[in-house]
Amino acid sequence: MAQQVLDYVDQNHQRFLVDLERLVHQPSVAAKNEGMKECAGLVAKMMEETGVRAELLEVVGAFPVVYGEIRSRKNPKRTVLFYDHYDVQPAEPLELWETPPFEPSIREGKMFGRGVADNKGNLVSRLKVVESWLKTEGDVPCNFKFLVEGEEEIGSLHLEQYFEQYGEKFACDGVVWEFGGVDEEERPTITLGVKGILYVELEAKGPVRDVHSANAAIVDNPAWRLVRALETLKDKKDRILIPGWYEDVKPFTKEELKYLKAEPLHEKAIKEELGIKTFIGGMKGLEAKKALAGKPTCTICGLVSGWTGPGSKTVLPSKALAKIDFRLVLGQKPKVLLERLKKYLRARGYGDMVVREYGMEEAARTPPNDPFVQSAIRAAKEEYSKPPVVSISSAGTGPMYLFTRDLKAPCICIGVGYAYTRGHSPNENIRIQDFVKGTKWLARTIVNFVKTK
Repeated sequence: MAQQVLDYVDQNHQRFLVDLERLVHQPSVAAKNEGMKECAGLVAKMMEETGVRAELLEVVGAFPVVYGEIRSRKNPKRTVLFYDHYDVQPAEPLELWETPPFEPSIREGKMFGRGVADNKGNLVSRLKVVESWLKTEGDVPCNFKFLVEGEEEIGSLHLEQYFEQYGEKFACDGVVWEFGGVDEEERPTITLGVKGILYVELEAKGPVRDVHSANAAIVDNPAWRLVRALETLKDKKDRILIPGWYEDVKPFTKEELKYLKAEPLHEKAIKEELGIKTFIGGMKGLEAKKALAGKPTCTICGLVSGWTGPGSKTVLPSKALAKIDFRLVLGQKPKVLLERLKKYLRARGYGDMVVREYGMEEAARTPPNDPFVQSAIRAAKEEYSKPPVVSISSAGTGPMYLFTRDLKAPCICIGVGYAYTRGHSPNENIRIQDFVKGTKWLARTIVNFVKTK
């Protein structure tokens, strides 16, 4: 590793933070189409200022993808792609922010602002890694590509279309994913996968309008029909009852189980934070870790029907709605499972129920013995002087499967975050020390990866 690259990061990180402030200052809320065009243009401009050739890719009805590329003269046969996003969560509730969400501020060694952690801090860090090489060596150690989308916070609705239309541009040997950092005990953490998702809305219909509840003696209540239908989806042991749901699930490999056993799980802290006494079924230890990384779930995210305001209103509702997310694991195909869900409801007498699909993504996972993963592990030891935590899979979801499935590229999640960034919440922040060390961790990882065959 060229020491001058690491020194450049240390010497210039205050200037790097000015560029991060510049990006956070630009609102980019996809859910409200707030500042999206302007932010895409700013990201492209910052790429060009760094020395990365940038262009805006577009498909009909989508926010643009900012694509960037810089080629290496000394090592043009190896390519690393950075996947990031420029969209952020809505800032509300605004009254809970100590400083305005789009006016980034630095205090107590942290930068605060909407999107500073998720995901603009990592994006700027990656641009600055490129800058550090160009300014110190005049070249980069391998080809770099940037795929920065504008719809990650609303489910990456059009990213698969971008792959269909522009997929040849994204070819690479490895992908650095959009999140990462250090955990509660300051250990660098490398995450190797994400769960998939099938998000649906179920609607049970009754009379054409809400009616007086006195009619409940003769009129069927759609809220009861919905509740009964939901009751059939899982048993009391939390197992999903839809036939074939677990049919395609891929078990953990021996190598993955080895890392799962070593991965910490702060059970007491989690329970205290959530105000609960036990996990489902009393699970703990390895069983709980296996569930987070590899257990399919069925979650009722919301229920709406009839009168829910203050006081009483005696109505029999005309319809009832339930929002449900199914978290999926490696091997499960959301399109297949959607059809199994519909078939199951028909077989149980709920064929009249409307099923609306609001998002689907497959799970993805990179093997821990992949050279890219091992490069990040070695780099973490070098930068932090301690072994990293290797997390087999996040319990959350993202479009990683497009990269592992279509590009056949390994993905690693490393970055500049920490355990208390408050992503998606008021007072989102990153620590300056993590921004600096995370940037150098990335540089070391790239160098290690370039040396592998």
